[in-house]
Amino acid sequence: MTSIRTRPGFSVMETLVAVALLAIAIIPLYAFQQTLANTAARLQTASDLLDAQESALAVLQTIDPIAQPSGDMQLGDWRLSWESRELASESPADGYLGSSIWGVGLFEVQATLENGDTRRDLTIRRVGWIQVRDPTQL
Repeated sequence: MTSIRTRPGFSVMETLVAVALLAIAIIPLYAFQQTLANTAARLQTASDLLDAQESALAVLQTIDPIAQPSGDMQLGDWRLSWESRELASESPADGYLGSSIWGVGLFEVQATLENGDTRRDLTIRRVGWIQVRDPTQL
């Protein structure tokens, strides 16, 4: 009778089963990694949009709605355009010392940020002023 010698280690069948179980366990991890990558991309897009909005608001705070009632400019990859309309005005403005040399107005500024297919509308209110009298004539 011949004896079968056994060697230490794993058989081919045991190795195949282990590889199959490992593959089944890795599939959910791959799906989770894809979800994390998609979430990171969406967060980056939202962060870029927030940065652009902050930049647009900073620029709009420096614009005089009387001197520049409309316009557009490039902010990095974003295009900012705006139009303002007067809501109320007083020319010349009256103060506690009497009539002023300044005319003031309240303006609503409608702004649009665009970058490719992404578009965001912003609305702010600004005070504009302009000299309407000669100070020597008071």
